Amino acid sequence: MILVAMMPGASQPSDEPAIINLMIDAQNFSSENPAFNAEISLESISNLILDRNLTATIFSAQDILKTDVNLDLTRLGLNPRFELAMSGNNSNEKISSLSYADQRASLEISKRWVEAAKICGQNAITVNGFMPQSFNQNQNTYKVLDDLGIQYDAGFQAGLIYEHGNESDVWPYRVSGHKFYAVPVSTYTMNDKKVVLRDSKFQDSGLDAAQWYEALATKLDQIQGKDEPMVISLTTSVSGSGDYRDAFEKFLDYAIYKNASFVTTTQLVEMARTGVRDASALASAINNSAECPTCSQSNVKMEATVTNTSEEVCTTCSQNNGNAKITTSESNIERAAAPGTTPS
Repeated sequence: MILVAMMPGASQPSDEPAIINLMIDAQNFSSENPAFNAEISLESISNLILDRNLTATIFSAQDILKTDVNLDLTRLGLNPRFELAMSGNNSNEKISSLSYADQRASLEISKRWVEAAKICGQNAITVNGFMPQSFNQNQNTYKVLDDLGIQYDAGFQAGLIYEHGNESDVWPYRVSGHKFYAVPVSTYTMNDKKVVLRDSKFQDSGLDAAQWYEALATKLDQIQGKDEPMVISLTTSVSGSGDYRDAFEKFLDYAIYKNASFVTTTQLVEMARTGVRDASALASAINNSAECPTCSQSNVKMEATVTNTSEEVCTTCSQNNGNAKITTSESNIERAAAPGTTPS
C-alpha cells in the first residue's frame, strides 16, 4: 500500500474533485508470443481499474482484435465501467498515408470488429470514438469519421496538436466543419516544454517510470479546483507491466486520495457539450431521462458515471456486478470469430 506521505503534493483533498479520463491503447507486441503478452498486459491494467471501481476507455486496432485479446475485450464490454472504442489497422499505422477510400475501408472494418465484441442477448457495443496511432491523421480521416458517425477523435494534444484557434483548449471541442469532437490528451510542462501525457512518449524520450509518476501526480495537483480535465493516454505495451505499471498503480491511489472522478471519453465529451462539469450531476441528469443511459439509442451513448466511490451499474443493461477481474484461465465466453459474428 502506498503511503500518502510519500506522494508529491499530498495536501488535503479539494472540495472540487478533478475529472480524469483514462484512455487505454490496447497494443500488439513484437515479441515471441505477442498475443499472449498483449492479453496479459491488458488484464494487468484493467484489473487495476476494476480493483478500484474506476472507469476507462479502451481503444483497439484490428491486429489486436484478431487475437485472443478479443475475448478479454468482450468481457470488459459487458462492464459499464469500460467504454470500447476503435483505432486503425495496426499499432504502427500511419493512416494519413492512405487514400480516403482506403482509410474508409479500414476504419469500417475496425468499427465492425469492436462492435462484434459483445455477448448476444446481453449487451450491445456502439463505437463512439477513434484514436489514430501515433496521433497521425489528416483531412481524409476527418471525412471518414463524419461518414461513419464517429462522435469524437482522440488524436489531439493540448497545446501541441490542435485545430486552428483551439491551441488553448483542454476540454473536447467541436472540429470546425465536421460533426465530431476533438479530444485533447493533456500535456505537462517539463523543462519549459509541453510533453503529452502518454506513457510511450515518456519512455521513448528516455524518461523513467518515476518521472512519469511525478508528471501525473503534479499535473493532478495543478488542475485541482480548475476547469480542466486530466486526459491520460496509456499503452498496454508500456503500462501493462514493470515499473511503468507500478507508477500507474501508485497514481491511481493518489488520485483516489484526492477524490478525483473518473469518466469515459464519451462522458468527457458530453461534459464539454453540455457544460456540466460535475460527474455526479451529469449522471443524474442522464439517469433522470426516459431511457436507460447505457442502452439509449440517442445521439450520444452515455453510461452511468463511475468514480472511485461508486459501485452502481445499470441493472437494465448488464447482469455483471462490475467488479469481477478478468483472467486468461476463464473460457466460458466464446470469442467473436469475425466482424458481424458474435458469441451467443
